[in-house]
Amino acid sequence: MKRFLMLSRPGGAPLGATCRKMIGFFGVFALIFLSSCGSTVKVKTDSGRLTRDGIASANLLGKAVGVPFSAIAQFGRSSAALLESARRHESLGRHKDAAADYLKAAVDAHLLIASGSAIQGSEDEKSLVEVHNTALARFAELWIKDPRRHEPGPYHFTSGGENLEIDLSPKSNYQRGYFDRFIAGSAVEEKGMIDKEREGYGAPIVAIRDKTPERAEEMEFFSPMGMYTPVTATMDKVTKAGDVTHVMFSLRNPMLEQTVSVGSRSLPLAANFSAPVAVTLKGRNEQMEGLRGFFEAKKRIEESGIYLSEPYDPDRIPVLLIHGLISVPMIWRDIVPDMISDPEISTRYQFMTFTYPSSYPIAESAALLRDELAKLRAKYDPDGNDPLSTNMVVAGHSMGGMLTHTLVAEIGENLWKQFSDTPVEALPIDEAKKEKIRKLVYFEPDPAVWRVMYFSAPHRGAKMATKDIAGVLAKLAKLPADVAGFNAKLLDPKHDDLFKIPIGRKYTSRESLEPGAPMVAAMDLSPYKKGVIYHSVMGDRGKGDTPNSSDGVVEYWSSHQAGAASELIVPTDHGSYKHPKAIEELRRVLYEHAGAR
Repeated sequence: MKRFLMLSRPGGAPLGATCRKMIGFFGVFALIFLSSCGSTVKVKTDSGRLTRDGIASANLLGKAVGVPFSAIAQFGRSSAALLESARRHESLGRHKDAAADYLKAAVDAHLLIASGSAIQGSEDEKSLVEVHNTALARFAELWIKDPRRHEPGPYHFTSGGENLEIDLSPKSNYQRGYFDRFIAGSAVEEKGMIDKEREGYGAPIVAIRDKTPERAEEMEFFSPMGMYTPVTATMDKVTKAGDVTHVMFSLRNPMLEQTVSVGSRSLPLAANFSAPVAVTLKGRNEQMEGLRGFFEAKKRIEESGIYLSEPYDPDRIPVLLIHGLISVPMIWRDIVPDMISDPEISTRYQFMTFTYPSSYPIAESAALLRDELAKLRAKYDPDGNDPLSTNMVVAGHSMGGMLTHTLVAEIGENLWKQFSDTPVEALPIDEAKKEKIRKLVYFEPDPAVWRVMYFSAPHRGAKMATKDIAGVLAKLAKLPADVAGFNAKLLDPKHDDLFKIPIGRKYTSRESLEPGAPMVAAMDLSPYKKGVIYHSVMGDRGKGDTPNSSDGVVEYWSSHQAGAASELIVPTDHGSYKHPKAIEELRRVLYEHAGAR
């Protein structure tokens, strides 16, 4: 059967050394399609810097001019000494002692903040919060390595002769032992993506739950790396009984909580939304990853599916993001942190991504998407009562937009009619082969998807697919034999007269993006599911020449969808999803959807 290919073309920066190596491997293809290899995410994690920052803030408080004997000044001097002590203990491998000193510094800072000793919004308060947050973050990094955390609490530490007892609040969003590792969010320095943080009280943490063999079933819908999610540690209550200081703390979900009570005051809850994404993408290059997904389809199919980025929430609306060709979910690395940092969105939505071998023909990828959605619902919403089964939003870029379109189109007979006028039931093949054909060409709109958003989607095909470079792609892509030669495996060439397309031909994804190709034609003939709302975003390379515009890959006449609730033209290339106006449009659409349903 004939299928189509979506060409996703990065753009911008000069070629680097890695790009030049790839050109040597892929030849002219790399030169044309890898005009930039500049989107590598570089990450440096420096927890020691947090300690140094905490000491600097403490020293600043300790040198308070005019009030050298005030509680704040005394705290500054004592906490600087505690943090120095913690640093020495760490250098000697005495992690329990270091954790105790960090905890003591955080407790003392918390008590001063809760008492209102510093004027709200003052520089002193900011320094107090800095000491508290850095000390608590460093404590958390060490505490999670302590084998005692798997035992029933409370846990005891001693610092400077003071006995400290800590316990996790039963109201904590996450309970003891759930996470395997913590990385202080403020210790993560990233390049290649936008930093998205919220200032406030608490220790922002990258909380990691590994995908171990024992958790294979539990974490079926998480990436092979596991779950990396933003968490904020806070001290909820500090009380003293005799010679013991009891500390109750929580691990909070900053996507669901925006403020925290500290004494009689309410403060913003600190959070780092980009650090978890950055850590998972460390050293990864968007173009290289996209090429692997395209050329190594056999390997990529093993990792294909829908991935969650946090524990499934039965109450929030799922937003499913789908990448295009020569691409990976990494393209959403700035969009997701931006969205979840917005309280109006994070409290109403949960974000998921779909990944697939982008060299697969659209029919196979669409079938895979339907299968994965069915599996996801069977696991998390078997009764079909959650938004996962009743109210989803899906957004796709480029070929991902075409996959998105398949979820809301009344395809009927339109796709099969592109291949043959003979009913499938009348084909001279066995029932198993007929069923495989039916699965690919007959499908219903998804019952849960009520709003979709397209970024540079080639609804009517792309003329670029007819260029010679597409032939190079088709020859280089390694598709499984049962995908590339689907027709020949199912049908006998002697029945060629029953079909509009030759049976013996081995199809790759090259042909399926051509204007008028079977899937393109079928989708253009198919009406939208009644009630679905759809939006379009596309680029015009800044030329302002719509309707005669193009983003360099897809032309306006192909991306335009009559009846769209909104259509936004942004002055950029095929990467329209990255443009600030496009991101704001996604935000607006999600706001609208949350209020509409």
